[in-house]
Amino acid sequence: MIRLALLIFLTMGLALPAHAQSRAEQDLAKQTLRALQERSVKGNREYCGVIGRDAAGRLVVSEAVRGNRARCRYPNSPPGTTVVATFHTHGAFLKNYDNEVPSVLDVLADMYAGTNGYVSTPGGRFWYVNGRTGVIELICGPKCLPWDPRYVPGLAGPVAGKYTLEQLKDRQMR
Repeated sequence: MIRLALLIFLTMGLALPAHAQSRAEQDLAKQTLRALQERSVKGNREYCGVIGRDAAGRLVVSEAVRGNRARCRYPNSPPGTTVVATFHTHGAFLKNYDNEVPSVLDVLADMYAGTNGYVSTPGGRFWYVNGRTGVIELICGPKCLPWDPRYVPGLAGPVAGKYTLEQLKDRQMR
């Protein structure tokens, strides 16, 4: 019965559920996003990539790809690796755009791919996206990563430390 369910799951084009994050994965994502933040803010472009495990089980990170102002197309994983997480920046601070939290599309993309995700914001926040549950959690708050000097705290309203996918949808509908 379990094999049948797995076969149906895979043939529907859905990925396996995301794994639990490790401290090493989180540290690698934070280090990678820290290195991308200044370039992302200065050019007002998203940068993205993937974190994987190589054949020996070591964490590896892809080269970051430059996206546009609102999205970034993830690169293929490095040869011989299995993708476990994605990472991306949110570009520069914009007055009329709520980019201090991951977007609903960010979360849905990780859920569909079966990966966890990490997102940095113009205000310097660092978020974790659980690709299995759709819950996002703030790992560290404003200015824990390099930030856009134009960032205005609270302009898009208060930012909670955790959101379910439904709560995030509600936030982005207002």
